[in-house]
Amino acid sequence: MTQALSLAQLLVGCLATQLQNPHPWPVPPERVMLRAGQQVIPLLSSTGEDECCLGLGYVRIASVQGVRDVTDRMAASGCFMAERTLTLEMGVYRCMPTPDAGAIVSATEWDTLAAKLDADWKAMEAAVCCAFSDPDSLRIGPVAVGLYEPVGPDANCLGGRMTVNIVMEACC
Repeated sequence: MTQALSLAQLLVGCLATQLQNPHPWPVPPERVMLRAGQQVIPLLSSTGEDECCLGLGYVRIASVQGVRDVTDRMAASGCFMAERTLTLEMGVYRCMPTPDAGAIVSATEWDTLAAKLDADWKAMEAAVCCAFSDPDSLRIGPVAVGLYEPVGPDANCLGGRMTVNIVMEACC
């Protein structure tokens, strides 16, 4: 297993914990997972189960890139071979409120959804602190939280995602 996947597993474990009590709207632990691919798109099953309405928390490897540019004087020292920047993406999706036919979503329902997404953002921030509080024991360099951004509405989903950038050792 690569160090990148190990760090992703560590973060998803912390996210699962932070999305439980005392989170006011917990996401079931079995709905917090590693995902793969270029993006995460919540799924709708043939039986009508909707990942957004079940709640979905995830971590995925978004990218791995070199730290040094070829024009960097440090690159000549061989350091370019020893380090990478890993970007993990973490997110939480929720179900959009669905009013009765002929009605629109109320202000109270929008307020509640905004509060859920805010609590999810807080849980994501806490997951980063949980996972990477001891970088020396993990053999990683600096950890920096990147962009947090809202996601959706997309079909029945609304949520948020954030990136975490980690300097780590290369696998060579």
